[in-house]
Amino acid sequence: MKVTVELPKAFSVRDDRELPLIQDLMARLNPKLLVAQVATGVHIEGGYTVNWGLVYLDGQPPTDADVAAALKDAGLDAQHNAEIQPSRIWVNNHPEVTENAIA
Repeated sequence: MKVTVELPKAFSVRDDRELPLIQDLMARLNPKLLVAQVATGVHIEGGYTVNWGLVYLDGQPPTDADVAAALKDAGLDAQHNAEIQPSRIWVNNHPEVTENAIA
């Protein structure tokens, strides 16, 4: 079965311990799919604070606009949460970039 999905896609989980499970699942589905934790905050429909993740394709870091659009589509309440700095997301989840920049 083939499915076309536009990336990046954001999602939320209540417990941050669920993120490694999602990372493992995505890696098994397609090793080129990466998962990064991008924020904590509430959904537009309210409720508890949740952890927001982002699925994107390896080698294609999402732009700030892509991350913001994905989070908005997933339902992050931007009015009641702190501003997110998407440009740091990719670097924070790829330490080799930071190490190479320092070296």
